[in-house]
Amino acid sequence: LQVNNNGVISFDEPVRQYTPDPFPLSDGRPFVAPYWADVDNVLGGDIFYRQTTEPALLADISQDVTQYFPKSPFTATWALVATWDHVAYYGSTSQKGNTFQAVLTGDSKMFYIILNYLDIQWTTGAASDGDAETGLGGTPAHVGGEGG
Repeated sequence: LQVNNNGVISFDEPVRQYTPDPFPLSDGRPFVAPYWADVDNVLGGDIFYRQTTEPALLADISQDVTQYFPKSPFTATWALVATWDHVAYYGSTSQKGNTFQAVLTGDSKMFYIILNYLDIQWTTGAASDGDAETGLGGTPAHVGGEGG
């Protein structure tokens, strides 16, 4: 499992590509894309991730999943939480930053992915033909996942 700075969590190998391709990918690489875009955390922002079995956090996650899937009882036994906090885009000449998060969680039978978005201020970096001042235009971010 790899948390990539470009807003992708990959399972087999890193995803170094910053301009997203349309889903499904031709090579079938499995990954989760909370916000696949031209992230440049050197210009601003931080990326945090951790695997946890902390009971209080797992209880909150279990409650969130059960709220949306009430007919499928779920008690999380582990989770990976990855957060991109106020990350900038490549070539940015602004102070814009995006904050988003992915929670991968499971028990012995089921696996869920929760995507959380706090603040999205840009969609595209300059290397993906986006505007350096606005972070808009060009090839925008993609969100979702790809099975293997």
